[in-house]
Amino acid sequence: MATLKEYFYNVKCDCCNKLADEESWQNEEGIIRGEIMPEENWKTLGDKDYCPDCWHYDDDDNIVTADGHVWDGDTYKLIK
Repeated sequence: MATLKEYFYNVKCDCCNKLADEESWQNEEGIIRGEIMPEENWKTLGDKDYCPDCWHYDDDDNIVTADGHVWDGDTYKLIK
């Protein structure tokens, strides 16, 4: 009998710690970032990941995050 060690991936919101998909851990990081996050309306801004509860568009179409940052809605560059 051989012992096998496997790693599984998920993404955690950097504001509220919610997981991108609590029931479906993936064996490839690209599946979470390329398929599940966009389907579930997650955003990666800078080096942080945000669940749909922790970001919204303001009246100027900028993205406002729950941790107080404002990002340009077109370029995803940090405004403040």
